[in-house]
Amino acid sequence: MKTIINNKLLEFNFVLFPIWILPIYFLLKHIFNGPELPFLIFLILLGETHFASTFLFYFDKKNNLYVRNNKFILIYIPLILAILYFLLGLKYFSLAILLGAIASGIHVTRQSIGISRIYALRTNRLIELLIYTSSFLFLIIGFIRFYYQDYSDFLFSFLPSDLNTYVKYFMVLINNKILMITIVILFSAFAILEKTDLKKKFSNLCGVLLYSPYLFVNDIYDAIIIGVGAHWSQYLILNYKIYFYKSKLDLKKKLQILFIISYAIIMGVILYTYHFNISMIEILILVPLTSQFFHYYVDAFIWRFSIKEIRENIGSRLFAS
Repeated sequence: MKTIINNKLLEFNFVLFPIWILPIYFLLKHIFNGPELPFLIFLILLGETHFASTFLFYFDKKNNLYVRNNKFILIYIPLILAILYFLLGLKYFSLAILLGAIASGIHVTRQSIGISRIYALRTNRLIELLIYTSSFLFLIIGFIRFYYQDYSDFLFSFLPSDLNTYVKYFMVLINNKILMITIVILFSAFAILEKTDLKKKFSNLCGVLLYSPYLFVNDIYDAIIIGVGAHWSQYLILNYKIYFYKSKLDLKKKLQILFIISYAIIMGVILYTYHFNISMIEILILVPLTSQFFHYYVDAFIWRFSIKEIRENIGSRLFAS
């Protein structure tokens, strides 16, 4: 079986199946008598540190030559996209939020596929299709449950008005918890039916179930922490293995850690105010959202192990013992 982290407990809980997030989050909600502080804690410790970790690729001198040779893809285009996204958000804030959510869904699902491939002996297209299908089905259900009313006027400005009737029928189905549980069980069963080792089965299962909280919880921030929190956890442990594992904690590493912590606190506090409807000017909220959009784009290129430089600079350290 392939191994990323030699510590089996750490690998299971942070890469293969980060189920610990669910009980810890709800325990904290009970202790603090509400979701506000637990959400902020997870957003800072996992969420925004995960976004900040993208910049480690640029900070690492081993990647300097690759970045210089691909300035257009890795510097100019993401900066242009970030500026355009920010300007779009100033004029059409809700549309920017929607586009960011779509980009996030694609990005998170692609990582689930990537984790599944890491532990695979060979590529299984059926399993990957299963992960794609479950992710986007659960996201669509989540969108309708949490955001349909907010975006209905916008959507029906260019979609057929009679589509609203079908959405109402769909709402009846997705509110049937027995049906939703049955769907989740079926996806889970197919995910672990693959003839492979236990690690690969758990990586399949995590990919399939990652967005399942969107079917059951009543608040979007609960769904984000429980579901996307698993993605954050995986991303952080991968970056730890590449950039900090067995590395000397010199001044440069300390400055990188300080950057990640500072970034996480600042961006986490801003997004916390947004999710809990605390008064905050939209231009300030667009700062972390734009940085996230930058992350979604760049990550599509810095984890491509089909590229020789990525295999040598990233892959070699990811799979090192």
